[in-house]
Amino acid sequence: MKRSVLIAIFSILALTACQKKNAPLFRGDYSFKTSGSVTLEEIDTEDEPASYTISLPNEIGQLEISDLGNEKDSVLVVMNTMGGEVVVTHAFCKDNEIFLKDFTKNTLLFTGDSLTLKNDLRVHATGQMYENNTLILNMVYEGEAETNERSFEIYGDNIRMAAIRND
Repeated sequence: MKRSVLIAIFSILALTACQKKNAPLFRGDYSFKTSGSVTLEEIDTEDEPASYTISLPNEIGQLEISDLGNEKDSVLVVMNTMGGEVVVTHAFCKDNEIFLKDFTKNTLLFTGDSLTLKNDLRVHATGQMYENNTLILNMVYEGEAETNERSFEIYGDNIRMAAIRND
């Protein structure tokens, strides 16, 4: 009987100790660079729809991940792009992975066809921690844009953010 009570107590202690172990792995300040490309597909046209694959302008900035102070592995993520916007979202950490809540990001896109689009894109992001100091986020951008009486659907699933923890 004593043995089963001790096992139960140790099991509960082990579960509560593990419950917050993931968030501290990600907590900290990082410098980041984002790169990748998106595809623009013209929609709502009677002509042959135009299609463009364009590189995103490289973004650099600061990333801060902090605890929310609850009992779960939830964190607050603040991305501050140099010369750009600040994005705030929540994330959940599990082992060496982080899952960001979808967020909206303003992005400026250029094509070789004198087409400039500035619009809000929906971003889905997940990532992994490497060597306790390098976070790689894989992102998917989705959205729509309109310019010069032309409508486009935007999609990109090869966008990467490399973030190195600042010491």
